[in-house]
Amino acid sequence: MVVWNIDVGTARAVISLTAGSVAGLDIPLSTMQAAVEGIATAVPSGQVQQALGALVENGLVRASTDVIERSSTVLSGTSEAVTFYVSGDMSMASAAASSAATVYLQGRVGGPR
Repeated sequence: MVVWNIDVGTARAVISLTAGSVAGLDIPLSTMQAAVEGIATAVPSGQVQQALGALVENGLVRASTDVIERSSTVLSGTSEAVTFYVSGDMSMASAAASSAATVYLQGRVGGPR
């Protein structure tokens, strides 16, 4: 049996702070993508432009989406676990915590490493 002893206020503060950080990723990720696209436009080589385009589509966009989606899923599950903990439903808290630890990510299942 798992024993939980959580400082609920601290847990909720960490979840909120992390959610704010994840939400703030959109702007820098868009700026980075725009910068790479700007380089591709400025370079006269078709091969370089194609490579940079592939980097944006297959690298930056996919990785950025993965980070944001995975983080959101983990934060949601963790928040649910804390809510169930507060209400005394340890079974549901454990289920929510397990769900937060294993997220679906582009055709693969990822969890703690």
